[in-house]
Amino acid sequence: MNIFAWLSLGASISSLCLGVIVYSFNRKGTLNKLFLLASVATFFYMFTTVMMWISSNFAAASFWNKMGTIWPFSEALVLNFALVFTGSKWIRNKLNYAVLYLPAVAFWLIDILTNLINAPPVTKYWGYNDVASGTWIYYVSTIWSAGTAFLAFILCFRYYRHVNLPARRQQGKCVTIGFAVPIAAFIATNMVSRSFNIDIPNFGIIATLFLSIFVGYGVARYELFTFDAAMAAENILSTMPDSFILANLDAKMLRVNERLVNFVGYPKEELIGEPITKLCEESDTSSFINILKELAENKIVRNHESIFKKRSGEKCNVLFSGSVVKSKTGRDIGITCIIRDITEHKAMEQRLVKAERLASIGELAGQLGHDLRNPLAAIKYGLYIVKKKGDEFEGEGREKILGSMESAVEDSNRIVTSLLDYASELKLQLVECTPKSLMLNTLSKIQVPDRISILDQTTDDVNLFVDSQRMERVFTSIIHNAIEATPEKGVIQISNNLKMLNVEISFSDSGSGVPEKVLPKLFSPLVTTKAKGMGMSLAICKRIVDAHGGKVGAESKVGGGAKFTVTLPIKPSKSD
Repeated sequence: MNIFAWLSLGASISSLCLGVIVYSFNRKGTLNKLFLLASVATFFYMFTTVMMWISSNFAAASFWNKMGTIWPFSEALVLNFALVFTGSKWIRNKLNYAVLYLPAVAFWLIDILTNLINAPPVTKYWGYNDVASGTWIYYVSTIWSAGTAFLAFILCFRYYRHVNLPARRQQGKCVTIGFAVPIAAFIATNMVSRSFNIDIPNFGIIATLFLSIFVGYGVARYELFTFDAAMAAENILSTMPDSFILANLDAKMLRVNERLVNFVGYPKEELIGEPITKLCEESDTSSFINILKELAENKIVRNHESIFKKRSGEKCNVLFSGSVVKSKTGRDIGITCIIRDITEHKAMEQRLVKAERLASIGELAGQLGHDLRNPLAAIKYGLYIVKKKGDEFEGEGREKILGSMESAVEDSNRIVTSLLDYASELKLQLVECTPKSLMLNTLSKIQVPDRISILDQTTDDVNLFVDSQRMERVFTSIIHNAIEATPEKGVIQISNNLKMLNVEISFSDSGSGVPEKVLPKLFSPLVTTKAKGMGMSLAICKRIVDAHGGKVGAESKVGGGAKFTVTLPIKPSKSD
């Protein structure tokens, strides 16, 4: 056996082994099945060619020559593979399979039953070899074979040039090069040389080693055939109700679904290749960049509120969730983003909050009448005593009655003020400050009993925008409650913590704690654990914090103290 035969036999075996390996990755995958079938057909053709080369007589060479007439199916399978690999819509029509495979069946039948395509083999210096018949059918089959192989190469090359996903692009490159070398060698040595009567063996067989090398590299390095993320996601993208973005690690959009296109109003062509921040409202861009940084660091983010701007200029509220996509080897290869439009939800939420507040005001009206009766009765009684005794009413008794009347007026004013504060619209006057500056101003207005130690651990490390007067009122109410909940000696610890785009300011006390049944409704109006008061201070605190786009919460164990946490965005995006 000569060197050409040995090399060709090795190439054919490697082609078969590669097909089996690819099929083992996914036995149900259409692409894997096609690659296996193409590998088997190519192996059989190459094996029969080698056997023809090493035949000892004309009869054996003729037998193997006829066995090698399977070559048209190898060509058709290669093109079929290229169509599926590149995601061509043409292959989705089942009638097109007839266009693909009927010529292969026709040329196979003609070649195996006649000598109109390949003439009987003759002896060459490398062994027996078939020769061109020179008939018109031969030229038609040659053009079809060359055209099929060349079309498969062009499809893979165009796919490589136009695909956006980096991993898919590298996979396309491996397949394109892997096909290009044996196709070029086959056309040159098995078609062109035969047409010009140039005596050289079919180097296209040996060149299939390059297919094994490049496809094998694609499998090992870029997970070729192991997972087709783009095609697997196609159906999901087209049916999911939320907007979807597939982006690279630089947050540039590679693929979007129709829901996003309809939502933002941009044509798909104007989105692909652009950064996701193109969709952000200008004032929210820096916050969104911080969300992307968090995504890169933590590999996942969920339900971050942001503001997008449509092509028409309309602003909309969205919930942004994202995750980093990893390959099977653990490499970060891109990010997926889900965008949910919550504009209408936010509007309904605001309307509901206002409706609930108005309902609470109606409930408060009854409580207001009840609470005002006591101070009004005190004022009425004081006026009665003053009128009855007239000028004779002087000294300590007179001062006591007037003091009671003054206290009743203050109580009435407090009740009415609380109601107005809860019912009125809040217009925030935002200023830049730090947790430390807010707390210093707050503590300067509070008279702290000697039994209470306040440990202020807030810092100036972060700047935030708040309505300082209203926020100091929130802190004052929380600290007053902590003092009243600590009848004996105790400590109130205040600290702040930066968490993503928010600042958490915590107030921990060592008091008696909040009863378990009261805790869930602590920030609702008319809820109080005190004998005196309407239970409005924490409800007002919640309104002020909500207006800043923040949250306020409490956790407690009876007898184990309480912890109040105010969470404020560094830069509020809304006001009530």
